[in-house]
Amino acid sequence: MARAVRSSDGHGHAGLDMDVSIIIPTYNRLWSLPETISSCPSGDSIEIIVVDDGSTDGTWAWLQSRPDVISLHQVNQGKPAAANAGFARASGEYVRFLDSDDALITDSARDQLAYALSTGSDICVAGYLAEYVASGNRVLHAWEDCGDFLAQQLGECDSSHYSAYLFRRQFLNDIRHRPEFAFRDDRMMVVECAVKEPSVAVWNQPTLLHRHHLQPRTQFRSGSVAIVTHWQELQMYRQIAARLTEAGLLTDRRRAAMANNIWPLALRIAGHDRREGRAALEWLWSLYPGFIIPKGGINDLYRVLGVAVAQTLVNAARTVRNTGRATWRG
Repeated sequence: MARAVRSSDGHGHAGLDMDVSIIIPTYNRLWSLPETISSCPSGDSIEIIVVDDGSTDGTWAWLQSRPDVISLHQVNQGKPAAANAGFARASGEYVRFLDSDDALITDSARDQLAYALSTGSDICVAGYLAEYVASGNRVLHAWEDCGDFLAQQLGECDSSHYSAYLFRRQFLNDIRHRPEFAFRDDRMMVVECAVKEPSVAVWNQPTLLHRHHLQPRTQFRSGSVAIVTHWQELQMYRQIAARLTEAGLLTDRRRAAMANNIWPLALRIAGHDRREGRAALEWLWSLYPGFIIPKGGINDLYRVLGVAVAQTLVNAARTVRNTGRATWRG
């Protein structure tokens, strides 16, 4: 059971009308959490909800010194459970889910909220800045409008980052972060939102600073966890395809969009298990028979030699590389 500590200055008290709830799940991110919180807009109509998912680095003790934050604590259950706990406590007209190692571009995020409130849209989207911490470089990922929000989320074009989105809380209804897609939970959530055909407003400024740092991130894993991550992503596409087929919404355009993501995913799966990778590719072509292997890079190897031969060579090269690394480390 999550337990809450409310602010002493009235910020976030029940009974106040909130414009937005900023929900920050966190686990052992005390090195970044203070900056994340400081980047959030402040005001009587803005509540910041931090859910400590059983951190062991002093996060919960530190949160006790922050009366401006609604703090929730739970035993370690993973990000989906933490995000859902924060959502259950939220009272804002809009909600934003923010990773505790990223930050908001404060003024733009505040203006985005004002714009969302003026439009009443189900989702207000924006672009983001990618910050590469080691070099200090920042790269703009502006919002790319492809004209079909669902096709965009399925892979037709860049869909920004969901922490740059504001979701109308009532629109989410029964949509939650799904524990069964723990490493792709945010992607599954946004796709489920897109299936509901929301009204979408576009704020044409970046609102998120998405950090690429040297600390581990949940979406980039290796070893056995990577295998689970790839399996979860494939099951996500299978579920969504089945749901769209049943609803009569799986157009050729959306099939093609999904194929854009399933192709590299199937190759990653084949890197662990050729049989499973082949099954994923067979499903891809049954989903979208018109799929053509993209040009460029390693894809050209598959285009020229065929999938079976190319995958054999890729796996052999991977084995040699891994053996060499093991020998060097030994």
